[in-house]
Amino acid sequence: MKPHLFFHHKVNLLFILLIYVCCTEQPIESDFESNLIIKTLSINNLNISNYSVPPNLSTNERLYIGEKNGIQIPFSFIKIGSSNYWSYFNDSTVTLDSVQFKLYFNDSLKSSDLGPLELYFSPDSHFNENLSTYLDYEGFSISGWYALGAPMVLDKTDSSDSYTHSELVWGIDSLMSLLSDSGITRTFALKFANSDSNFIELFSEEASIEEKDPKVVLYYRRTSTSSSDSIIIDTLSNSIYSSADLSIFDPRNVENILSPISLSNGVGERVLLTFPFNASSLQYGSVIRSANLIMPIASANISEDYYIIIDPIENDSLNNIDSTNDFSEDPYTGIGYPYRLSNMPDSTEYIVSIKNILQNIILGNKNNYGFKIVSEEKNNPFDSILFLSNDSLTSPRIEIIYIYNEN
Repeated sequence: MKPHLFFHHKVNLLFILLIYVCCTEQPIESDFESNLIIKTLSINNLNISNYSVPPNLSTNERLYIGEKNGIQIPFSFIKIGSSNYWSYFNDSTVTLDSVQFKLYFNDSLKSSDLGPLELYFSPDSHFNENLSTYLDYEGFSISGWYALGAPMVLDKTDSSDSYTHSELVWGIDSLMSLLSDSGITRTFALKFANSDSNFIELFSEEASIEEKDPKVVLYYRRTSTSSSDSIIIDTLSNSIYSSADLSIFDPRNVENILSPISLSNGVGERVLLTFPFNASSLQYGSVIRSANLIMPIASANISEDYYIIIDPIENDSLNNIDSTNDFSEDPYTGIGYPYRLSNMPDSTEYIVSIKNILQNIILGNKNNYGFKIVSEEKNNPFDSILFLSNDSLTSPRIEIIYIYNEN
């Protein structure tokens, strides 16, 4: 055998022997013993109560006008933003053919039964999108506004002639001398001409990326001269979109539901939850593996994508609040990220993890001031969720699984 082949043969034998030794099952002996104990804790004595605030649905994807489920929505406000296109009114090269205010909705049945919906304009600011509620409009009147009358209704279809959506169109050419003034706030208001049971749901600025936003559309011809001195006329259009919008919800005619505990954006119902838990609730050095708040649902009048927000309360505001449950604004400030959670309930229970905040309470990083539970603003404001709080078979509770060292 040649020397280099003999060496290669020996290396292969050593490699095979090494694999055999490494793959042989050999038990590893150790004196390690675990002193970790897994335990559970159930907190059943939860204090759950309703409180209410005047509704503000600034980030809802719809605008509403009329009456539904006892809730009055007397008007919706829309603010149209600033734009260089307003200056076209004073541009000698531009001829305005028409100026239209447009809104959109998605209900083919409403096209033939719209009711006496009317549009109004004011060159002043009349609402704060994030703060205004029905409390700000006691005795409010639009008698001094510019009345623009009822809309033209256009049903739109796709290539297969299937209904897609409807447009409401108002001609507002007569307002251009006002709208082109850079010093004004361009506020429009929608309302029904009378206080009957009419109701309509429209797309707000939150619903899409400009496609179905409330808007003003300018249709115009621009005249220009080419290098050969020929006159060119282009027929064009440009849109100016809403910068803010808000429906004013007035729930004062809705029958007050005392029990069970409820959530609803349309009537401003929220939930306050407090419970006994502090650093001494678990053994020293405990690590929480899971902690779920479980709230049974009495009945669910909710859409498929109904989200509930739970947020730990930031400070001890409970001691500074009187016995009333009706507030002009929410008195409870949430901690927010990363403890604020949003999730959907199932048909029988609302289950949400509160592990992070409880672990930080036993570590002394946070204090236990309870939670506020609210309906996410994008939910349908006419949906509500009802919780069981005193049922004999099932009750709200917090279930905790934790680990600690016995030593």
